[in-house]
Amino acid sequence: MDLQAISDLVGAVSVPLFAVTSMAAVGLGQTVRQFIAPLRSGRLLVSGAVANFLIAPALALVLTTVLPIPADARMGLMVLACAAGAPFALKLTRLARGDMPSASALLAVMLVATTVFMPVVLPLLLPGAQVSPASIAAVLLPTMLLPLGAAIAVRQLSPGLAGRLQGPVQRLSFWSMLVMLANQFLADHRELAGLIGTGTVLAIVLFTLANLGAGWALGTIKPGVGPIVGISASQRNMGVATLVAVANFGDSSAVVTVVLAGFLALILLLPLTWLTGRAGRAGGARAAVAAG
Repeated sequence: MDLQAISDLVGAVSVPLFAVTSMAAVGLGQTVRQFIAPLRSGRLLVSGAVANFLIAPALALVLTTVLPIPADARMGLMVLACAAGAPFALKLTRLARGDMPSASALLAVMLVATTVFMPVVLPLLLPGAQVSPASIAAVLLPTMLLPLGAAIAVRQLSPGLAGRLQGPVQRLSFWSMLVMLANQFLADHRELAGLIGTGTVLAIVLFTLANLGAGWALGTIKPGVGPIVGISASQRNMGVATLVAVANFGDSSAVVTVVLAGFLALILLLPLTWLTGRAGRAGGARAAVAAG
């Protein structure tokens, strides 16, 4: 078996495994009541939906129009812009000391909404590309809705089993993400190098930071929601985006763009959320001293 065949095999396993385990990890921490909680918070739901499904695609459309980006990279960024509900957003929210129950509930709703939004909107954003709504839906159903629904059912019916499973599933999701990223970088390093000289990297950086700022600003309509919405909008669902890109643009650099965007987003968001959390801890300590 040659290196290309090994890389293809690793990708065929790690990409869907990352998507499925990510969804399952979220569902194992969600009861039905927690899942529907955002529906009771109109401000959280509306700000999250606007940031993820209106601002994010609009930013991608503007950036890919004004910056010199290859057509394949444009397709990859559009796919990413339509993929909301990244499970890794919970880790970033924890770093930022955000409200975890609200972040988990918003994530679950964004995941379900993505399965409806992406098949309808992505073909409209890429009118010149051959994008099949049916093929997108066929990818999202087994990798998002079914694992999420099954995991929520386990959490609802057997909380003890869900608690025992959640840690291992989260670790499997994390390691499959690392394998997926490493495999894609090794397999497509020439295509990645080719993107460096274009406006793709700048577009990804601006896309990530603008989504973070816009979502944060939208979330300030309710105390404590700003970081949650900002992180939700800026950390896109790389697993689902990769699956959709592979299914529809597998022979192009659209997949490489998605992986590059996911990698750059982590580099940008990890220190920013950590600094936010650190500032929050410092502010809390000062308040405690003042109160004492």
